[in-house]
Amino acid sequence: MSDTRRVKSDLERGSKVMGTSLAAMEAFNLLNAGTRKHYRGGGDTPTAARDRAAKEAGITPAQAERVWKRWKTMASVDGDVYRRLRNRYGYLCSWIEKAADAMERETREIEETNANFHGYSPVGESMARPSQGEKSSS
Repeated sequence: MSDTRRVKSDLERGSKVMGTSLAAMEAFNLLNAGTRKHYRGGGDTPTAARDRAAKEAGITPAQAERVWKRWKTMASVDGDVYRRLRNRYGYLCSWIEKAADAMERETREIEETNANFHGYSPVGESMARPSQGEKSSS
């Protein structure tokens, strides 16, 4: 075998190993995040949830299906599909973060209200008072 043939086959083998693009893998993960958000539980299918997520992101169900089924072998993903999924995922993350912040604020308010309502006393306060049976020595 000549050196030129060996180099050519090495290049072909390398491209098969690196067939999955990072953008395709990210697009798949972004689509999965949207699919989990839209999954309605028993009676629903992952495919229907994926299609709802695709429509919400602004891509067609066919584009979502292509990413879903072929992400491991795709050399690249359409830029518009990737951008729309990325934007929708960013909105989903900000929505979740805002909801978490609101829950933390509410929890803090409840804890402060409870602390004020119950009037927690310092530790050892009852030990400083004389008991009812004792007489003061003054």
